[in-house]
Amino acid sequence: MKTKRAFIGLSLAVLLVFGWIAVHAKPDLPPLDDGDLIFQTSTSSQSLAILMATASTYTHMGIIRHRAGQLVVIEAAGRVRETPLDAWIARGLFKRVAIYRDPALTPAQVETVLTSAGGLYGRPYDIFFSFENDAIYCSELPYRAYQAAGIELGRVQTVSELNMDNVAVKSLIRKRWQSHAPCKENGFGFDQCYAAILQQTLITPVSIADDKRLRLVFSNYPL
Repeated sequence: MKTKRAFIGLSLAVLLVFGWIAVHAKPDLPPLDDGDLIFQTSTSSQSLAILMATASTYTHMGIIRHRAGQLVVIEAAGRVRETPLDAWIARGLFKRVAIYRDPALTPAQVETVLTSAGGLYGRPYDIFFSFENDAIYCSELPYRAYQAAGIELGRVQTVSELNMDNVAVKSLIRKRWQSHAPCKENGFGFDQCYAAILQQTLITPVSIADDKRLRLVFSNYPL
């Protein structure tokens, strides 16, 4: 636990100290392929909780694709949608991004990944990070899209495996738990609902980034 907290503190310090360098600089990206996976540190209200829970600065991610001569990111944000790559990068903290690629991905698999992701367009964002509903959260999107192509990305974990013992995470859960469908259906109070949430399974951005199939093709993170 202390190691995780030290990593989080160091990562945030480095981002804050060196982040200003990238504020006005557009990343000089290499050629990108359809199906590449892009990660950033989101500036959303839940980003700190995700960072603390996962001990990673990767708090949001999406899938790269070419569309009408430009690069877009397929993402789950508000709803599953396409966002121009430049706008997606500009929205992240200090414009920091990391891009990973599965070098073994075949053209047929790329097509399946994009088609599967496309079938999720319009789905609402899942604030409970659950596989058990129709809503989609950011890392669930590429996980399901690659799964359709026969590839199991990352490692599915229970929520209890994450770093839950911190103010940011607990505050986020306290704000949302009363809207959690299984807890409402069962008439759970906070303690019962929290225990149920801990048993949920999920896939995190950093778990996908750590998959041995993937190769880092670009990063402007300072670490």
